[in-house]
Amino acid sequence: MNNILEEINKAIDEYKNLDLFDYHQLSEILRTLTSNLFFLEAYRKDANEEWLKVYFETEGTNAFRERIADNQVKELYMLRRLMTSAYKIVDALRSQISIYKKEG
Repeated sequence: MNNILEEINKAIDEYKNLDLFDYHQLSEILRTLTSNLFFLEAYRKDANEEWLKVYFETEGTNAFRERIADNQVKELYMLRRLMTSAYKIVDALRSQISIYKKEG
């Protein structure tokens, strides 16, 4: 998982420092981000399954069970937040490429 996160960080850093009119490089960054997000989904799925397991094995109110599951499966929260942010960057890349295509 760490390799995937590093690749995502590199792609985002590259996007941050890139000339926005470099259509081909924008496409490469988009490809890198989307493929790595796909692979990261497997880790999110596993973390979600672990969270559900802890949730249903815990006795108590729903709120208590959620707190326990959140405490024991911290990766799920991290993955949700990171992936949401990365998908927003994917949307921005797609918009930028679309604008370039309309103007080009």
